[in-house]
Amino acid sequence: MKRIVDIHNHYIYDVDDGSKSLEMSMEMLRQAADRGITDIVATPHQYEIDQADPEHKRQEKIIKHFKILQNEVKKENLPITLYLGSELYFTPLISNAPNVPYFTYEDKKKYALIEFSMNWKPSNHDLLFYSLIEQDCTPVLAHPERYVFFWEFADEIMRLVRMGTLLQINGGSLLGNYGVEAQYLSHLLLRKGLAHAISSDAHNPEWCDGFNLPLAVEMCKKKYPDLNIDELISDNPWKILQGDTLDIDDEPTYHFNTELEYKLWRRYELKHKLFGLGNKIKRPK
Repeated sequence: MKRIVDIHNHYIYDVDDGSKSLEMSMEMLRQAADRGITDIVATPHQYEIDQADPEHKRQEKIIKHFKILQNEVKKENLPITLYLGSELYFTPLISNAPNVPYFTYEDKKKYALIEFSMNWKPSNHDLLFYSLIEQDCTPVLAHPERYVFFWEFADEIMRLVRMGTLLQINGGSLLGNYGVEAQYLSHLLLRKGLAHAISSDAHNPEWCDGFNLPLAVEMCKKKYPDLNIDELISDNPWKILQGDTLDIDDEPTYHFNTELEYKLWRRYELKHKLFGLGNKIKRPK
């Protein structure tokens, strides 16, 4: 069986806005196992206050709860393997990621998951991302399709990709759970070869279908039979987790014409507004 690797989710309990309890975490992990996910990397949020703490005390709690969950998974004999990383909120401190325990995937210092503010464009992003790349640590930009400023920032995102940044899209976006625009953009990035990994961003068992990765993959394989979806849920995520180099297109962004794609989006948006389609944003419970 080919492994299914989820590299962005919040299954560790009582550390961020994800799972609230040990029981909820186990419910999430049972759901993941039932849906065929084999490897799951917890990526708890790391905000500026967490990044600025010189002792990184919160990491002690995260690692403690992570180990408890590992033991519970073994007790229940669930066919999944758990790993640890972080989701770093974009701040000037992200360049320190390789120096902090588990701020990178499995603490291998090779890949760091970073999210921008959902509503506000970042500044100095290119310099800070480049500072990570200089340390041989590749930035992985979380869910670019969800940023409300995507279209006015698209060329900057393409610059980051040309620099070496990877893009991770959410399964919930592909399924339409975050609304029409996120769905359109996630499919666009997928078709253009600009998505390097699909993940669940699971926060609990219900919100946006929980560990939705297999659900999104099933839909995508039917819709895009010529695309290698397995690469985005197995090969690439596994290499990110192991700290290995990805075999990807060096210049994918040359296929992306922002002005043209924006016009196509506006046409798509108008059609959906006229016919009232695709408006199914799911709110956290």
